[in-house]
Amino acid sequence: MRGFLTFLVIAAIVFFAVGETHGWYLGIPSHTPVFVYKMTASGQASRQTFNVDALPVKLTGTVRHGSVEVKVIFQTPESFQSMKPAGPDDTIFEQTYSKGQRIAIDRKFEGGKGDYTVVLNFTDATGLFRLVVPNENQL
Repeated sequence: MRGFLTFLVIAAIVFFAVGETHGWYLGIPSHTPVFVYKMTASGQASRQTFNVDALPVKLTGTVRHGSVEVKVIFQTPESFQSMKPAGPDDTIFEQTYSKGQRIAIDRKFEGGKGDYTVVLNFTDATGLFRLVVPNENQL
């Protein structure tokens, strides 16, 4: 029992030391909650819609430190039938949240049928964030 407690104390010290010097980024957006601790990083989730003209997005969390920029980017895919090239990236939503602000996005982004990318840019951020977008088989 004493050896296990010693291991836990050492693990906690290492976790804290690494977090203070380099930061932590744990999780995969749209699959698991994302825990960010004093980290500058970026995460994204992409979905392609075939049957609907909008992408429902739900993002929740509180920025404890730093800032988080949320972007939703839409792109019309290329067409093999008409040989039409892919359209340019169109940012249909962009907002930055700072320390102490709560993120509570729950809306449908209507860009048409195509490729949607939800981008989370963390700048020296700390917090726990949960991004929910439907699976591609639901779109």
